[in-house]
Order: sequence, then C-alpha cells, then structure tokens
Amino acid sequence: MTLWGWLTMIASVGGTTVWVVWCFHRVLKTPEETEKLHGIDLHTPDEEREP
Repeated sequence: MTLWGWLTMIASVGGTTVWVVWCFHRVLKTPEETEKLHGIDLHTPDEEREP
C-alpha cells in the first residue's frame, strides 16, 4: 500500500475510534440525565372497571 493509502486508513480508523469512544462516554457517563427519562404509563379505559 502507498503512503497515502496508509495515511487515509489511519485517519479513517482513528477518527472512527475516537467517535465511538466519545459516543460511549456520552451515553455511559451522564448519571444526572436519568432524572429526565420518562416511561410510558399506559392507561386504558378497561383498567378502570372493577369486576
């Protein structure tokens, strides 16, 4: 492989690796964001009826 091929490959693999590590860091290292998560509270009309 030529010098430019090696440089392109190193830049691509390095950039992708840095991006993936940054994404994992953003997802795994923000514990205060769990307070903003909302679940779905499904409430259907048939739940109100007691047999």
